[in-house]
Amino acid sequence: MAMFVEPVPTSDATKKAGTYSKVYLQMVGEEGATTDWLKLDKFFHSDFQPGKIDVYNFKCEDVGLPVIIRFKLSSWYGRDEWMCNFVKVEYGVETAAFPIYDWITTTIDVARGEDYINMEIGVSKTFAWVSLHVAPVSDCIVWLRKMLEKRTDRIVCSKPGVEVLSFHPTPGQLPQNVTSTKVKKLRKEEIDENFKKFEWVSKPKEGDCGWGLPRYVKGATRDQLPRIFQQDTVKATHFTSSVFTGVTNSIFGGIQTIASPINELKDYHCLYNDKSTSRNDPIDLDDWYSDHSTGRQTLNGIAPHSFKRCTSLPKNCDIINSDVDTILGKGKTLEDEMKAGKIYISDFSEVFNGVERMNHYIKWGPLYCAESIGLFYVNDKDEFLPLAIQLVPGSRDHIFTPIGSEDDWLLAKMYFRCSQSNMHEWIYHYLETHASMEPFGVALFRCLPRAHPIYKLLRPHLRTVSTINNDARITLLPSSAIPAKGISIKAYPLIKEVYKTFNIEKLNIPKLLKKFGTDDAELLPDYYYRDDALDQWKIMEKYASACIRHYYTSDEDVVKDYELQLWAKEVASEGLGWYGNDTKGMPENLTSVDQLIEICVILMFTSSVQHAAVNFGQFETYKFVPNSPIAMRLPPHKKGEANKQRIMNSLPDVIMAGSLLSVVFALSEFSPNEVYLGQFPERLFTEQKIIDFQQNYRSDLQALEAKIKARNSKLKYPYTFLLPSRVPNSIAI
Repeated sequence: MAMFVEPVPTSDATKKAGTYSKVYLQMVGEEGATTDWLKLDKFFHSDFQPGKIDVYNFKCEDVGLPVIIRFKLSSWYGRDEWMCNFVKVEYGVETAAFPIYDWITTTIDVARGEDYINMEIGVSKTFAWVSLHVAPVSDCIVWLRKMLEKRTDRIVCSKPGVEVLSFHPTPGQLPQNVTSTKVKKLRKEEIDENFKKFEWVSKPKEGDCGWGLPRYVKGATRDQLPRIFQQDTVKATHFTSSVFTGVTNSIFGGIQTIASPINELKDYHCLYNDKSTSRNDPIDLDDWYSDHSTGRQTLNGIAPHSFKRCTSLPKNCDIINSDVDTILGKGKTLEDEMKAGKIYISDFSEVFNGVERMNHYIKWGPLYCAESIGLFYVNDKDEFLPLAIQLVPGSRDHIFTPIGSEDDWLLAKMYFRCSQSNMHEWIYHYLETHASMEPFGVALFRCLPRAHPIYKLLRPHLRTVSTINNDARITLLPSSAIPAKGISIKAYPLIKEVYKTFNIEKLNIPKLLKKFGTDDAELLPDYYYRDDALDQWKIMEKYASACIRHYYTSDEDVVKDYELQLWAKEVASEGLGWYGNDTKGMPENLTSVDQLIEICVILMFTSSVQHAAVNFGQFETYKFVPNSPIAMRLPPHKKGEANKQRIMNSLPDVIMAGSLLSVVFALSEFSPNEVYLGQFPERLFTEQKIIDFQQNYRSDLQALEAKIKARNSKLKYPYTFLLPSRVPNSIAI
């Protein structure tokens, strides 16, 4: 028999992953026979340090291929912890794999003055799970009494990614098919323990900031979150340092501006021209003022769902044919062009109506965000261009087109981009990725044991969202937060208003594009977000479907999976629909394999591809304030009122701009230890069949990468947000 225990790699993210505690191991066989507790120790050697390889030789009882292994940590100096990745046991030609990827912790028994921990890792065939059981440290020395000579075990500690032993895993089992009573008991105990470890935040009362929003994990600060959510300290440190760098640059820019005031639009460049924040722009800002740039950034910018095909004008839109007939061309009408699929609309008139605005930090008057309506059209050259903008519903004095005053039109586009930006930041970005994903992640860790295939499939995409959301609830969302000084609309009122009609089907991108009428490449060419997103969706769906159908061979398998059903009910009733019984389209009971695949793909895609699309271009979009202001200091102008001074007085001042840029700079940064699509550093699946599916997934992503790069090489403005190599697996920033 041979075994290896794999620690985490040496890095800043896991510098506390090693342990100086005594580590004991016990193995349990299929029939319930157990070995004694075996001390894993080498004479004059520092065991269990990050990234090291250790080999242990010892003798113990022959229990056959173990289905459960147990760890005990004993420390004489108080609480300690050890981060363990992977354990593999080889018994003849059989192999049992135990993916752990969690912290094993000692705890002080205050009453008895003893350290204790018992971490059980069970394996049903090749699935593994963990359950914590309290046991006194005195039990750890039982192994000394019975060192039998039946079989020699070999334990090897390996670096991640190094396959020391070959193995031939057998198919796993769904919970309803588990035959071992010990395994069933352990799965149940793990879920019970998880309900204590991963608690929902208390249900908010009406008037509280969390009222009317998706529920999240309990923990007022990052340090109060469950330990497994805090694993990536590099991301936390990087976010903190990036924010600091951004704030520093903002202050520096502010000092420069005070010495040399912002009198012209070009003066806003001083806010980001420091070397530490100057990068190659994926969006060329040289033509930021042009109609082509407004169309391009609407079509393929960081808010790619901010428009849809227009089949009829909304009742509060006062734009008529005479406003645009010279732009559309002789004999063409809005009605004809709408029928031909040439007209598209961004309508923020209703969603912003009545939503509370922020006040200026000094003058204390309100900041402004227009309830704007923007019409776009695809011209005869297949260019996507702005056609008309109405900034105040019901007022024809606030309708602007490219054929009017140049200053009027430029300022109207700024107000429109401000509307688009506020919607992007709080809805497309926060609500529809961050906030909507957290309930699924919390329920995943509460309801599914580590052995569950859906846990293994979704964990890489959902584990990190609670931590970054916790940071957002403290530093970004409150009206008192520094970034709020630079944005017009208050976060919570807008998010609550939109969440009233939220449905998870909106996160199904193929369905959403079809509903919006933006799925037809012939009618709407050069919509690179759509093309890349649909390709990503197909690849992800292929991979998820293969994995899920490997375990669920019929709809009955889904219905009878009581652990999966517990997860679905927990998401629906406690996470999304905890008040008002509105489960936001999430079924409390799953009934088919196809339904399960759709939900899993939505979660995987939203946490990776969609978040990348709306997140990592923020700094490049917002850094030059006139390109896309997120707050305006004056109310929308009427026709003929705009001039250079009115534009400068309307745009954010240096403090407003700097406070926001410091944050979007941090949010747009990739972490040094980022995990991207197709990478599986946590080997949660051990079956060769699934490993083959993962290799196919990587190959498909590599092919898509080559396809996108080939297309981009021919474009003046490449679309790079959805290159697989630039799409992190999860929402971690």
